Amino acid sequence: MTWLAERVMDLQKDGVLLVEDGNHGEYRPRPDEFVSNGVSFIRAADMDFGRVLFGSAERISSVAFDRIRKGIGKPGDCLLSHKGTIGRTAFVPLDEITPFVCSPQTTFWRVLNEEKLDRRYLYFYMMSPDFVGQLRKVQNETDMAGYVSLTNQREFAVPMLPIDVQEGIAEILSSLDEKIELNRKQNRTLEAIAQALFKRWFVEFEFPDENGQPYQSSGGAMQPSELGEIPVGWEVGTIGGLVSHSKDSINPGNQPEDQFFHFSIPNFDDGQSAKPELGSTILSNKYSVHADSILVSKLNPRFPRIWPVLSRPDELSVCSTEFQVLMPNKKAYGYVLSLLKSPYVASEMVLRASRTSGSHQRINPGDLLSIEVVQPPSDLIEIFSGAVLDGIEKSQSNLDQMKILAGLRDTLLPKLMSGELRVA
Repeated sequence: MTWLAERVMDLQKDGVLLVEDGNHGEYRPRPDEFVSNGVSFIRAADMDFGRVLFGSAERISSVAFDRIRKGIGKPGDCLLSHKGTIGRTAFVPLDEITPFVCSPQTTFWRVLNEEKLDRRYLYFYMMSPDFVGQLRKVQNETDMAGYVSLTNQREFAVPMLPIDVQEGIAEILSSLDEKIELNRKQNRTLEAIAQALFKRWFVEFEFPDENGQPYQSSGGAMQPSELGEIPVGWEVGTIGGLVSHSKDSINPGNQPEDQFFHFSIPNFDDGQSAKPELGSTILSNKYSVHADSILVSKLNPRFPRIWPVLSRPDELSVCSTEFQVLMPNKKAYGYVLSLLKSPYVASEMVLRASRTSGSHQRINPGDLLSIEVVQPPSDLIEIFSGAVLDGIEKSQSNLDQMKILAGLRDTLLPKLMSGELRVA
């Protein structure tokens, strides 16, 4: 198949494509302009398996939104992260009604002429090895973060296949994308169920009593504590009292020919998938990762990264020292994971984070482990953990399947574009 690759700047001149970033000039939303209900402010962390996570994104006030003139997104946009986390992409559905703004680290690619360029085809091309290769060639370092400028993006080339071929490719790959999205939705549902049950039992104290009735509303006795009223017999403890903190250190560089599975911050953000890497490419000390552990990132706790590791993919598994390796009792695993993901612990982590800079906050391990929590009896913890463990395992299985589907999608794209595989 023969096709012409056209530069983005030429496609812009011809009114086919608009590429614009979220650099809002001199104006940046102030910390006090981030609100609970407002306009979504989309960062790389808000993109997951090609979708925009509007529900969990931070929001800015309408006053802040009115001041912004650039980077205002629309349905049908293809989003690209171009600073810090490089190359994360997402497609904004055409039926999306939530207004949003791209952060300064995010670019939107907007199709203006659908007779020349299919939106979904563009989105899939932006995930291809060819597009990623263009990103890597021009990636620079600035402010200790990777960066691809808007000027460089406009120099990129886009293969302009006949529109019917573009549409055919998009249709084939969309079927895989839909399966990925179904798994992602199921994971969100499983997470919501676990958190709802945790809140019901351990925040509202409506766990089943000895008669199977909701404890507090059935007249269960309460007692005062440092954290407010709790059921009689319960205690106030700390997160550190529920886990052991593993600090086993290893330098993969001392085993340059061995393959390590690397649990890194970028790999968490890229679908929670540990990637195999040679020891020679991992340049600093890491922590050993153990089965039945939970990795908790100390970096920027406003964007929680809680990574359950039910089994290691390999004996040589390591994680970034930005993670803390926590190991709960196996019978308490589901409870501790749900506790760490709870809104209370998330807010406590944010409050305790030390401010090393405006964009890089960290929570010290001691501050994390010293967070006071209500501690139920061990038998109730075990019952809860058993109730949610199947959902945790199913979520991990879904993530593995999503990784396989994404890999298949990325393998098919160049074959479809080259004509090696024909679009019927």
